[in-house]
Amino acid sequence: MGFIKLPLSIAVASMAHGDSKFNDSHRTYGHINNKKDLNYCSDGEKEHCLDILTNPNKSNRIALFYIHGGAYVYGYKEDSRIFTSWFVDKGFTVIPINYRLARKDGSISIMDQVKDAVEALKFVVENAVHYGVSLKNLFLMGDSAGGHICLMLDILSKSEEARKYYQLEDFPKVEIKGVALNSPMYDYMLVRAAAKEVLSKRSRRWMLSKQYLDDEFINKNNPRYYFKNGFKPSPLFASTSYYDYFNNQSQRLKKDCDALGINIDYLFEASPDKSIGHIYNHFHFEDEEGKRCNNMMVDFFIRNSKVDK
Repeated sequence: MGFIKLPLSIAVASMAHGDSKFNDSHRTYGHINNKKDLNYCSDGEKEHCLDILTNPNKSNRIALFYIHGGAYVYGYKEDSRIFTSWFVDKGFTVIPINYRLARKDGSISIMDQVKDAVEALKFVVENAVHYGVSLKNLFLMGDSAGGHICLMLDILSKSEEARKYYQLEDFPKVEIKGVALNSPMYDYMLVRAAAKEVLSKRSRRWMLSKQYLDDEFINKNNPRYYFKNGFKPSPLFASTSYYDYFNNQSQRLKKDCDALGINIDYLFEASPDKSIGHIYNHFHFEDEEGKRCNNMMVDFFIRNSKVDK
């Protein structure tokens, strides 16, 4: 007798409850200047808004273009306000974005979400001077599904094959200094296989779009496909943990990088004594594990930046 496959709505409700509980019980770090809800598509849609968060007292001239996770179906930039404020407090400029979330009718895909991120990055590049943002040291930072989108942005910045499939004539003219990933989705084929095992057909169509059975579509939106076919990414950082229920994704990324001779800063929290969970560094700022991960990212950003002499 097989087990009952889950409706995705249960996972969405759980994520929303967890984020709400955490945000209600924590205050943002430091003081923040927030240029809020800038609409990067000029259509007035909430899902096409971004913020520009700066510290009024200090700046290290490093910008983090941040993409939230949420299984492709959930979340807004505000849900990560504690996490992003921690970096602003350190002197980083953080640019969290919204993007179109997957629809129950399967009409929005990862490809649409990546295209939104491209438009958001284009808006930032074109308006950087107006908003006083330095893009000399620009990094992509993303979690879970947002990590997937970050990897696809980096791929599109360098891969003619990817741009051709996306029918993207050019990419925003900015140098990506590195990509920082927390529990990222790296192998989209593996995401689909896991979805087939645990989700109902209706939920698969919701999360992965109505194109989820199209192998070419999955491959051309699969970071692993490009890595295995010679793509050389920008400097990489990735984290995961023992209790991360998707840690096989980060482990596969690390294994592929090692086999392909790609350098990656990698953190695996191996302790089985403490239930840390998926994207643990978002919720454990005062714990040793969370501090270690976030401080390692700070070091990664600084080491890969160009510093004026």
